[in-house]
Amino acid sequence: MESLSTGVRGLDMLLGGGFPLRQISLLYGEASTGKTILSMQCALEMARKDFRVFYVDADNSFSAHRLERLIGGPEQAEKIVLFQPEDFKDQVGIIENLENVLTKTPALIVVDSITGLYRVDNGGSEKIFARNRELNRQLAHLNSLAARFKLWILLTGQVHSTPSGGEWIVEPVATRTLKHWSDLILRLRQTPKTNVRDCILEKKNGVEVSASHSLFRIGEDGIGDV
Repeated sequence: MESLSTGVRGLDMLLGGGFPLRQISLLYGEASTGKTILSMQCALEMARKDFRVFYVDADNSFSAHRLERLIGGPEQAEKIVLFQPEDFKDQVGIIENLENVLTKTPALIVVDSITGLYRVDNGGSEKIFARNRELNRQLAHLNSLAARFKLWILLTGQVHSTPSGGEWIVEPVATRTLKHWSDLILRLRQTPKTNVRDCILEKKNGVEVSASHSLFRIGEDGIGDV
């Protein structure tokens, strides 16, 4: 099993089969574009295959009620280990200690979102520099884990708008650091249809690609093809 299926045929085709093994995959987009529900659905795909999931819920957006609607049974829920860091320092400690619970068995690590607590932890220039260094260290550690274990690593990223050429563009918070470490990047965005999202592939196998995209639907039962 080299690819982790999203459970959505269109997205899997866009990704070349699913999210790649031993790589860092980044989902970014504005609020309510489907980052968390897609992450949860991937977690359930792993649990259904009897693999473990380590889910770092940094944004406190992991919904037990939503999980109950998606999941097939309690034995699958037991495969998902949930961490909820209180602050960015706590997040650093959780990620650095994941190595202690990993085995030779394939597993999925989800961090939703990698920059939520990073963004909340405001401060002066020295504190910002230290925070950037800690974020870079977390990503380097995740990259090392992906190389040494049979892991899929799925990150979500919050966004902000920055001026460029007379217009505003949407990009991930800490964009340079995230884009450096991410092997695969997907941008999620709204569409005119309230329950449909557009998924744009920006980077694959460590190389920026000409934007290709796929639509998916968000419903009570998770996400699916349009």
